[in-house]
Amino acid sequence: MILIVDDDQSVCSILTRFLKKEEYETETVNFGLAGVAAFKEKKPSLVFLDIKLPDISGIEVLRRIKEIERGTPVIMITGNTDADCVLSAFRLGACDCIFKPFDFNYLKGAIKTLIGNRK
Repeated sequence: MILIVDDDQSVCSILTRFLKKEEYETETVNFGLAGVAAFKEKKPSLVFLDIKLPDISGIEVLRRIKEIERGTPVIMITGNTDADCVLSAFRLGACDCIFKPFDFNYLKGAIKTLIGNRK
């Protein structure tokens, strides 16, 4: 299962449709704290995590997720090109950072690299 944490409904919808087409199960939440709770409960194979969320930052969500389970791959998603924010995510253990709009061929390859065929 892949967890999507993003407050933008259109981004969630686009990623969900793409992932379902690739035969991955998904769970979507729109707030950072809900993302941490869903991570604990669902134990996803991969997380897509927006850097900017309405309640707590994606960087803080990443920190909390990595405290729970260091080995789960997290791909940060953002429309922001703030290098310091992206570097912070990598320092905390993010595997990748993708920018909106998405390159779906890149996404497909990144998912296969990080989790293989675990759906």
